[in-house]
Amino acid sequence: MASRNKSKMASSGELDVYDKGLIIRPRLPAIDGIFDLGPDVLIASHTPHHHIREHLHDHLPHMHIRYGFEIPRQPFLGIKKVAFQVMMAIPRSQRVDCNPVFVARGRAAEGVCLKIAGEDVHWVHNEEASAKATVLFEATGRKLPEDFRFQGFRTSDLEERRVRQYTRDELKAAVGLGLRADQHFQATWIEPKDELIRPYDVIICLADDVTYYHTFFRLQPTVSLAAF
Repeated sequence: MASRNKSKMASSGELDVYDKGLIIRPRLPAIDGIFDLGPDVLIASHTPHHHIREHLHDHLPHMHIRYGFEIPRQPFLGIKKVAFQVMMAIPRSQRVDCNPVFVARGRAAEGVCLKIAGEDVHWVHNEEASAKATVLFEATGRKLPEDFRFQGFRTSDLEERRVRQYTRDELKAAVGLGLRADQHFQATWIEPKDELIRPYDVIICLADDVTYYHTFFRLQPTVSLAAF
């Protein structure tokens, strides 16, 4: 059966996708977040508060969504250029915006951004990524509640005008012997209202636009002991 499937894919030009390799592994955050949220706090909701640099929605009720990830040393087989994708399941009444990818804390506890090829890694909303996560999730018999949807992002240039793909050499230079970083998103109401967003579990998908690799994981307001 496997060989017949491979023959079909080879005739349709899809087989070479399996010869491409990119691995990204989810981790607990390595860097304390806003208000010194530690690695055991992945989901946290706040009402409006004083302005904090790098904070997108401090003037609105918002929910922080944070996780760490690792890109281990790897050959990036078959990859010429690739864009990263991240998708998350959120209520249809909310939207998510992103902060940069952080690798350390600098002066005044400000985040130090991950750079690849001399540029900050930056995200832009992407409907193709949203649809991709929905298909991958449902392919294994899972289904989101009717009032939830996947919101997707792809790496972009800083002007958010084009998809930013990274070459194999750029990735190898940035990853080196292995790369750890933290990602931070913020959810807000689509229709503004003065109401706290009650913390909820968030399903995340990490993927890319070239290979078939993807991984789903769940962020919880209270982390399970096994995560440590």
